[in-house]
Amino acid sequence: MDERKADRTRDAAGEFEKATRESYKAAVDHAFEVQKGGVRLSRRFFENWLETLEDQTELNRRTLQGLQEVVREQREVFHELSRESLNAYDGFLDSLSSYQEEISDTKGPED
Repeated sequence: MDERKADRTRDAAGEFEKATRESYKAAVDHAFEVQKGGVRLSRRFFENWLETLEDQTELNRRTLQGLQEVVREQREVFHELSRESLNAYDGFLDSLSSYQEEISDTKGPED
């Protein structure tokens, strides 16, 4: 009977050892899967971060192009206003000159 008990104890110890190994292997496999998942997550994060950075760069480039266009348009408007202002000033000076001539003609000679 002691022999049977020893065999059962050995068998139970063997099964326990086998279950422990399988459990340890499953835990290690699970840890590696979690690690792989973390690596995939990190990779996706950085890929998305790079895509976001590229999108932001493109948005900044388009914004700068838009600002350059606005500056160009404003410069053209400023030049046109400057020309019109200069023409108006020339017209004003011409009118003063014409007025001076009219006054001189109406007074006649003062001798």
